[in-house]
Amino acid sequence: MPKKEEARIGGACYVGLDSILDLGRLSCALERAPFPLFAFKRGKTTRIAAQADLFMGTPIFYYFDNGTVDEFLAYRTAGDGEEVVFVNSAANASYLYAPIIRVQKMAKPLEEKDEFQDKFMSVEVENVSSLVKVGAYKTLFEEPPLPLFGFRDGSDWVLGTFARIDDYEEASIFFYTKAKEEPSGFIRYTYDRIAETTYVKRTDEPGYHYIKVVKLAGRHPLVEF
Repeated sequence: MPKKEEARIGGACYVGLDSILDLGRLSCALERAPFPLFAFKRGKTTRIAAQADLFMGTPIFYYFDNGTVDEFLAYRTAGDGEEVVFVNSAANASYLYAPIIRVQKMAKPLEEKDEFQDKFMSVEVENVSSLVKVGAYKTLFEEPPLPLFGFRDGSDWVLGTFARIDDYEEASIFFYTKAKEEPSGFIRYTYDRIAETTYVKRTDEPGYHYIKVVKLAGRHPLVEF
């Protein structure tokens, strides 16, 4: 009997982030351990990318193009904001460090529109507090909350997260809501007043839980409504 041909990954989906701060927040904030970052040349710049999901055999990388990089991306929340810097050593304990792996060749980007005929299934929820429940449910199992991704859709902002209802599902579902307010930083919430959600820039106020917001440079190429 002939062997069944294995499915091969033909490329990757690269999703641009709005800023290097969003890359630091995605890879470090509220995680048990920072994501490794992959750095490679892309024209005259260096693309720094973190793999955060997989869709139908296609790895999804979230990236920001920067002029130069060092050995680590250092991230911390400080005072009323966040700080991201590139450093050559992980010596300061007040930072979280995402290791930067320099690679010669990455998976080819699938950038043609017809490459992404399949999309994530999308489900619209009523409001931000309902979305927070989706993103935060894993904290009940002592896992980090899912990141919320924000991007523009015309005059509105879309805020959503990719969640698997069942661990055996092949792909996540994109749960989202629309709002006029620009998403940023973190959403602060409590379980006893889950409807009272607020955007904040820090995560050290006692008595609250937090979920991070990562802003994209444009619309997510694997999402449609």
